Amino acid sequence: MFNSTLRRGFVLLASVSLALSSCGRTPASAAPNLSALAAAGEPVINELYYDSPSTDVGTFIELRGPAGLSLSGYTLAAFDTAGTQYRTITLSGTIPASGYFVVAQDTTVPSRTLVNAGADLNNGAGSVRLLKSAAIIDAVAYGSPTSNRGEGTSAPTTGAGSALARVPDGSDTNANSVDFKVQVSTPGAANGGGTTGGGGATGKKVLFDLTKAEDAGNADWRIDGAYSDYANALRALGYTVSSVTGTSITSTSLSGASVLVIPEPQNPFSDAERAAIQSFVQNGGGLFMITDHRVSDRNGSGWDSPEVFDGWDGSTPASVSSTYQASLNSDVTFGLNASFNSSFSDPVLTATPLTTHPILSGVSSAGVYVGTSVDVLSGTALMGTGGKTYLAVNSVGTGRVVMWGDSSTFEDNTLSDGSTGTYNNWPNLSNAAMGKNIVRWLAKDL
Repeated sequence: MFNSTLRRGFVLLASVSLALSSCGRTPASAAPNLSALAAAGEPVINELYYDSPSTDVGTFIELRGPAGLSLSGYTLAAFDTAGTQYRTITLSGTIPASGYFVVAQDTTVPSRTLVNAGADLNNGAGSVRLLKSAAIIDAVAYGSPTSNRGEGTSAPTTGAGSALARVPDGSDTNANSVDFKVQVSTPGAANGGGTTGGGGATGKKVLFDLTKAEDAGNADWRIDGAYSDYANALRALGYTVSSVTGTSITSTSLSGASVLVIPEPQNPFSDAERAAIQSFVQNGGGLFMITDHRVSDRNGSGWDSPEVFDGWDGSTPASVSSTYQASLNSDVTFGLNASFNSSFSDPVLTATPLTTHPILSGVSSAGVYVGTSVDVLSGTALMGTGGKTYLAVNSVGTGRVVMWGDSSTFEDNTLSDGSTGTYNNWPNLSNAAMGKNIVRWLAKDL
């Protein structure tokens, strides 16, 4: 019986032999068995983010391995769909204390360890190998390459804006189709299904409000309706997702939650509800306010979502009980105001980043269809256009708040005022990296 040291050496020699027999490339039929090397403390390819929306920016390759391990002598080799090597990335430095080594295409990637433009891999299908001299340490194939240089059946392709990641974090069964899932990118943090860090099996609860007729009229902002994909995407990141039902939000209904999402409310909040939500945020909760344009009254109550967030405008509806006049009072309470000077006359807008922020990781632009701009009285404007802000954040007490100016969004750099192509790319926040990043930031996992 081999001891662990001898076994490791045997696998290394076998890997070298395979590489030499094919002039430096292992045949696709000879998928390497890497479990012994992984057990011996070698790193694995943990996450690939190779296809960002439009022109690729912010792509990366993440390794997971023992903290302090020197990567001198290690390289990453990228292969196209035919199995031809088109790129080599020489690694250097050591794996940080976090255990994640992030090779970033550019400096926009958070938690980056090494910057190398070669981290922008082929979209669609291909393979990546981690090599130590001539020995194959790990291998991943994605899509349907005609020559699979990964382990077992290839992992799925991602599509623009999503990453391919080991779930649970760091797992390695030597079968790419089993180990890798499509998820929101998490550079330098645990992947969905992991046990620690951002995006893992967090044990955190995200609540979507349904107490304010968010599903009235032609709206359907329910987690079993128009936001079902959004809810499923968040569940895939390890969150528990449910709705607040009934007619009011209370401290009891918010108990145990990490994030509250209020999507286009149609009825006002009472003073008691506002106090409960304010206390929730002050004590560490995250609040995501999603508004829409003025005159978007879906249930005939006289209220539209900007007015619900900011308070009665004194005219519509004609009269309001003093208990509801302030409604959420978001400008005073949270420093973010859904502007009554909306973008109603501009049906399709392209909002672009105004600064750098974790929420904007992998996001180059977002579409707003007849939304409302945000007045930032306290906090940071993240995205906008034409002098208007459509995404803003703030910290209140120990909690965080976000306001977005539309109940839908899409990410696409080819937006063109109302073209067919634009509307085909007009899903909900569930299909946008930004929507997932917002919840992760509010939950303090990003």
